[in-house]
Amino acid sequence: MLVKQSFAHKVIDWIFKNPSRMIISSFLLVILIGSILLFLPFSTYSGHHLNYFEALFTSVSAVCVTGLVVADTATTFTIFGKIVLIILIQIGGLGLVTITSFIISFTRKKQDLRTRLVAQETSGSFSFKEAPLLLRFILGLTLGFEFVGGVLFAVEYVPKYGWAEGLGKAFFQGISAYCNAGFDLMGNTESGKFSSLVGFAGSPLIVITTCCLILFGGLGFTVWVDLFGMVKNHRKNKLKVHSKIVLEWTLGLTLVGLIAMFILEYSNKATMGDMSFGERILASFFQSVTFRTAGFNTIDLGAMTNPSKTIGILLMFIGAGSGSTGGGIKITTFAIIVYSVISEIKGNKDTVTHKHTISGSIVRRAVAIFFIGIFVVIGLSLLLSITEHKAIMAGDFNFIDVVFEVTSAFATVGVSSLGTPNLLTISKVLLIPAMFLGRVGPISLALSLAMRDTRKIGEVYPEGKVHIG
Repeated sequence: MLVKQSFAHKVIDWIFKNPSRMIISSFLLVILIGSILLFLPFSTYSGHHLNYFEALFTSVSAVCVTGLVVADTATTFTIFGKIVLIILIQIGGLGLVTITSFIISFTRKKQDLRTRLVAQETSGSFSFKEAPLLLRFILGLTLGFEFVGGVLFAVEYVPKYGWAEGLGKAFFQGISAYCNAGFDLMGNTESGKFSSLVGFAGSPLIVITTCCLILFGGLGFTVWVDLFGMVKNHRKNKLKVHSKIVLEWTLGLTLVGLIAMFILEYSNKATMGDMSFGERILASFFQSVTFRTAGFNTIDLGAMTNPSKTIGILLMFIGAGSGSTGGGIKITTFAIIVYSVISEIKGNKDTVTHKHTISGSIVRRAVAIFFIGIFVVIGLSLLLSITEHKAIMAGDFNFIDVVFEVTSAFATVGVSSLGTPNLLTISKVLLIPAMFLGRVGPISLALSLAMRDTRKIGEVYPEGKVHIG
């Protein structure tokens, strides 16, 4: 007995000694609990019971706020199952460690350096002093946006589906959209299973509200602190460089995606070809936004042209802002690499943007995250192309659909152009670590690189000459 306790204490101590291990362990714990709860018979309707793998896949997708599903949410899960799902999504969106750190800071309990470092990293704050205040702000902002979103959705859903079902769909979607999860309860409507929001493509209220929640959740909480600070101080203080980058690139990428989708799908009768001009604008805007890690859709993604799918892959890979509910390698990671290239072309010794110099360590971190992301997507795409070789040869889908699916999983987006339930079990198994890595990987990697210092005093290496280009 004493040996077991000693071993357990060693394991716990090993986990809590490293903030990255704390983040990973917390997500794994929630996923495990979620999978067990979703596996219970009363979580699903009679005749729709999930096997444990399907429950695990769904739990991973919910906690990692991805949105890829192997069973239609509305027609498979009971009220209990849906409550479990939305709790998993909420925890996954905010981060279990963020919620824990919030509770600790709110109750004014003393935090050690390790806990404060985790709170700082998971919330995206720049200092220990800032973290507790930011964590309080995160919870208030999240609940506020989700409530307002739920009320707006209810305006259309309640008259259509009644009070109980309408409110359930409304607030479920409000949480799912803000957390960039992509889960919905539209499978039992006239649009049918796995329909997402296709039946509401022409509804400005549903489309615009969903897009706003996705964008607001994807900006990152430090950006909101910055914006609220400007309002509070009557714009006397300027936006931080981080906020400027996130806001500018969010706007730019959204416009690029909108224009690209509008042009590429304008005459495609299988997607937007039969829509009115206004509906085409709405659909293009919606897909441009939802590709940025949300997972909803108002058009048939499988019927999109290959160029549109390619645009979707690029937008998904870049993702949302750091410290947000979204995924991807993050806007700032991609932007820093672009700024680095531009600075090199201009002949600047340092990476410069907005009249500020970006430190070399941040640039190196961005490059590391970018290339690890590339390797993960390419490697998993090759593996899935092998496991799904028969389906590809039969013409059920092509290689770009495989890349689309893998990128969607890694960037925790949740859109699919081939239909996740159509994949072989081995392919779904491969998607699970992709979703998990996409959610906790960039955070853990950034934290590990930030904490690591391999410099040795007095150790100097000669300069190596390498020819480039």
